[in-house]
Amino acid sequence: MDWGLLQQNADMVAQVLRASDEELMRAREVLIGLRMFYGLYVLHGLLLPDTPAQAALRQRIDEWGMFPFLDHVIAINPSPRQFAESLAVFLEPFFDGLHQILMDQLAQDPDIFNIPGDETGALGFGKRWIRAMAELTNGRQAAGGDADDGPGGRSV
Repeated sequence: MDWGLLQQNADMVAQVLRASDEELMRAREVLIGLRMFYGLYVLHGLLLPDTPAQAALRQRIDEWGMFPFLDHVIAINPSPRQFAESLAVFLEPFFDGLHQILMDQLAQDPDIFNIPGDETGALGFGKRWIRAMAELTNGRQAAGGDADDGPGGRSV
């Protein structure tokens, strides 16, 4: 996708100047909310344990085909300029609708950090994530120097 063309043709400053205080506050709420959902989606790829609630949120984002767009427009640690540009984008009612659908999904299944069958709740979720990262790190260290490396240099 050529996002540069969109940015060149969108008059973001005029949008912000025309927006009321309430519209700007809502766009900020939508931006922050979508950043949270985007973050959960990205962290899933970084060994965050999966739960049915998280899978349902990712499915909603995928149904709308919005991950590539969110990936482009949401920076995890935005500069003030990036935040302002994103705020202008999220003035559009379409994104308010996406945010509301995800919030409704979250309200329907709020246990995003509870793994089914694990009675320790969020604590067990966190421990599982730390263990998965440690296993990945330990596996890389073992693959780098073990004599019993299998095909492709992987420890077997």
